[in-house]
Amino acid sequence: MSFSKRPIRRSQLVSPWGVGAIVPFPEGESLMIAGLDMWQFGNDKSAFVIHDERLEKRLGVKELRMPPDFRDSKTDRLNSNIRIPAVRFPLWNYCPFCGTMRKLTYYSGRDECPGYPWKTGRSCAGKKKKHKLIPERFIVVCSDGHIDDFPIAEWVHNNPRNPKPYNEETCVMRRSTGGMSASLSGVTYTCSCGASRSMAGAMNKNALKNIGYRCKGSMPWLGIERDDEHPCNNEDSQSENNQHVIRVVQRGGTNVWFADVRSSIYIPVDSSESSRHLLAVLNEVYDLICNSRINGEINRATVNMVAKLKHVDPDDLYDAVMQRLKGTTDIAAVTEDMPEDEYRLAEYDVLVKSSGGDALDFHSISNPISKYHPIIHKYFKNISVVPKLRETRAFVGFSRLQPDNSKSLADKKKMLSLGDVDWLPAIQVFGEGIFFEFNDGELDKWAHNPDVIDRIVKMNVSYQAMLKRQNLTGGVLSAKYVLIHTFAHLLINQLSYECGYGSSSIRERLYCEKSEGNLNMYGVLLYTASGDSEGSLGGLVRQGIPGRIEDTIVAALQSAKWCSSDPICIQSPGQGPDSCNLAACHNCALLPETCCETGNRLLDRGFAVGTLDKPEIGFFNDLILKLEK
Repeated sequence: MSFSKRPIRRSQLVSPWGVGAIVPFPEGESLMIAGLDMWQFGNDKSAFVIHDERLEKRLGVKELRMPPDFRDSKTDRLNSNIRIPAVRFPLWNYCPFCGTMRKLTYYSGRDECPGYPWKTGRSCAGKKKKHKLIPERFIVVCSDGHIDDFPIAEWVHNNPRNPKPYNEETCVMRRSTGGMSASLSGVTYTCSCGASRSMAGAMNKNALKNIGYRCKGSMPWLGIERDDEHPCNNEDSQSENNQHVIRVVQRGGTNVWFADVRSSIYIPVDSSESSRHLLAVLNEVYDLICNSRINGEINRATVNMVAKLKHVDPDDLYDAVMQRLKGTTDIAAVTEDMPEDEYRLAEYDVLVKSSGGDALDFHSISNPISKYHPIIHKYFKNISVVPKLRETRAFVGFSRLQPDNSKSLADKKKMLSLGDVDWLPAIQVFGEGIFFEFNDGELDKWAHNPDVIDRIVKMNVSYQAMLKRQNLTGGVLSAKYVLIHTFAHLLINQLSYECGYGSSSIRERLYCEKSEGNLNMYGVLLYTASGDSEGSLGGLVRQGIPGRIEDTIVAALQSAKWCSSDPICIQSPGQGPDSCNLAACHNCALLPETCCETGNRLLDRGFAVGTLDKPEIGFFNDLILKLEK
């Protein structure tokens, strides 16, 4: 099955939907996006290929591809009428009028009510217009990524109060809702054989185990209804300490599918001395020249021919090609097992200085802190405005019930297809941003404050508990990371007021280790990016110039000094997801999910502006005191 007259944006196939996700459609229909080995790209795959050598090396694939878009045969004969493959899920469907249920197949079309007669209640039998069946909202999800229909037949017929054998050929199920209760007890399944049972207790511990249900290893997105070769070992337990669980959830729940998306900022390797025209030509012909190499060496004849056609000096073009190739040698150090902080270090080194240019997909202009008002000199080394940037986002896998970072990248990619694929779906977005490099000397001095140490210990308890639940290991949480992360949130909230962007369209990219390390990397990039080639309106860059960003920083800190939920918020011992925040709530520091890298975790407004009883704990406390005088 493929999407036909069911539109979906290409970027949505990376996040919030992708392989293995249930996509809702109008009139109650739901489909699950199929595996990568079922995707089609027409006769010209090069039209969908994205080039990002660093990210490809990091993910261990040969290429990245944009999800195919629908193209009419009149505009593109080679890649026309391409659709995203999908399977039907859940398989149990019911009639919204009479409640008659029917179990479909992964590849069946949308069915109508069969119109079975019932002794009591409404019936579609004999009616000319049949109602479309809609999918059941209860499903079973496994922490290993498996997913299946709720075992309705087993649940009804293994009822200890009314046990009756289930005959698949003769038994017809019916779903009904009613009564005064809006709980699970209000949903009842009745079989034509007389057996009946409500959903009451279906989500209790061992409820599935009591009816003899075990996870079948079902992977509908790959067409696997039961995996007998690789049986699942999960047990029906809802214990938080159990790493392997299966649960009854609703198909529209947020815990059904979590995307794992890896991103990378394009790093320029061209000399700033190169002319804009030469760089523009190089961007246009670079792939052509590289593909024409002989025994790995650049073909000078091809370079000379291209230079003549583009009206540039052949020696200058050759030198520019060689310089870009030399810059890619650093990619050899990139591996699949490289920590994220080490991978971002190369981006950090580019952002702290003026790099790139208008002819490239990256351009940063570094301003030393001396150009800005003295009120912020103490806290930052420099502030870079980034008029142009290109970000590549690749979908590498997914998890269920909760985000799972314990699996290796290779294991995650195995969940996306039946066979081996050497590519992953990705999108490229363009935009602008502001980069802040913090003063590491002041950070060290602040982080050794005994009150700061006591406060981060409280947060670290919740942080370590979260890592344990996710079967992960990590070092002691760094107060510097929490401070920089919180500053990013506070500033995004303020920038959304002053730049015209919605807060959901501004993202953060943190350049700081969560636990103390030796990278000496303390910065944050706030940027906006969209799929459009323009990508931005220039508002962030304009706000980042000297004489403007100082007012934005001051306003953000003044707003953070008092929250409308204080004193409850500022005195909180732990709040937010997994209780991993201290003074941070929706009224002060939390952002839409698209903005934050950690899901609105590891935030504390107290580290930025201080607490009620200890204002000196705030990193920016001196700035606030100057404003109050």
